[in-house]
Amino acid sequence: MNLLKSSVVLAFFLLFSQTSFSQNKEDYYLKKAGYSKTVITTKTDSISFLTSISNSILPKATILFIQGSNPLPIIFYDDKRVNSAIPFDVKPYLEKFNFVIIARKGIPLIGSYERDSKGYTTEKGNIPDDYIKNDNLNYRVNQVTTVIDYLFKNNSIKKDSLFVVGHSEGYRVAAKVAANNTKISKLVCMSADPFNRITEYILRERVQCFKNNDDSESQIKIDKLTSEYKNIEKDSKEFKDDIDFTNWASYNRTLSYESFKKFKNPILIIYGTNDIGSAHNDLLPFLLPKKNIKIKAYPDYGHNFEKQEFNLNKKETESTYHWDEVFKDIKAWLLQSQ
Repeated sequence: MNLLKSSVVLAFFLLFSQTSFSQNKEDYYLKKAGYSKTVITTKTDSISFLTSISNSILPKATILFIQGSNPLPIIFYDDKRVNSAIPFDVKPYLEKFNFVIIARKGIPLIGSYERDSKGYTTEKGNIPDDYIKNDNLNYRVNQVTTVIDYLFKNNSIKKDSLFVVGHSEGYRVAAKVAANNTKISKLVCMSADPFNRITEYILRERVQCFKNNDDSESQIKIDKLTSEYKNIEKDSKEFKDDIDFTNWASYNRTLSYESFKKFKNPILIIYGTNDIGSAHNDLLPFLLPKKNIKIKAYPDYGHNFEKQEFNLNKKETESTYHWDEVFKDIKAWLLQSQ
């Protein structure tokens, strides 16, 4: 009996020590990165998000950044640095803005550049089930909306200056969140197709057929993609228990530009001209001629605002990234009077 008690006590001690160590490690990296953690617990969910630490007691404008796809932590570290997953340097703007970023469901807040920069997996090499089950537009929209509602009750934010900025998959999430949402003052969407993923694939296929001169083969693929879109509702009934299909359908059922129609405040659309998946944004002034929408394209920049560089011998060198330049322009637009 005494041996059993000792084993239970030892197991509890080891569990407590491991939990305490993990918490201390998380707290350490959060502090180094300059963020505090908040957890919102609802009847059906638990949502974690980070807010940049502020030295001011006065309310500030707030930027909620919605990252793209992939099961990534939102704080990364190595031997020399600790950064958030927000891809631009926020430090020059901390006096003016709060920055908020939401954790992906099932993914740890903290990850190392070496291990997790291409996506977090468990020790067995699997993506967590919680992430897979909730890797859809509906869940991410509910996540962001819940955080916005929470922030709006917080005295640290200016109620007339809550800005939502989404990149890549975050473009689609931000657009859907903003539809009919009066709490969002301005909306910024970057680097995605304003229709859905299927139209992006169709455009890529069409461009490829111009290069390869194989119109017949490409048209078969395009017809198949079009058919998949038209059959989403019918197929959703047949594959209602298929998580992969449900997630795929969520991002293709909704056309982002339709959400823009419902948003009453200013919109900024940003993309690089070397990102073919964003090329349809050129059509937005024709689709939404009466909307308060600004389009800004960056020549030669790609999906992550990278630019391919060349040396004097015209050989490719390492790409340069221009997120800080892009965010400087975003900041200027956000602070313009409406």
